Amino acid sequence: MGSKERVVFLDRAAFTADDLPIPGFEHNWSEYPDTEAADIVPRLFWATIAITHACPIDAEAIGQLHKLKWIVVTGPAVVNLEACATRGIAVRQLPVSEIPGRTLTGLLETLVSEVGG
Repeated sequence: MGSKERVVFLDRAAFTADDLPIPGFEHNWSEYPDTEAADIVPRLFWATIAITHACPIDAEAIGQLHKLKWIVVTGPAVVNLEACATRGIAVRQLPVSEIPGRTLTGLLETLVSEVGG
């Protein structure tokens, strides 16, 4: 199995701990209530998985994130899909009706098991 995933949630303030529990698989988890544009790259620099609800991630930021493998979008955030495709970053948009909680946790666990299994 590879190294631990580094999961960063850029704007968790939209969710309570009950709405969205931290996943149980082995990983490093960082979360922020919200993230300004200037803080995106520093916060995601070592991340392998980014989660965003409303924080947009543009092509310039994506171009600087060499460890990132997945972006999970839980809300209206705009992510530059072309830049992600160029860098081999998978983007998963969760339908609003399925958010939050087990759907996001289950997706993260599935992504990690695909790589580790």
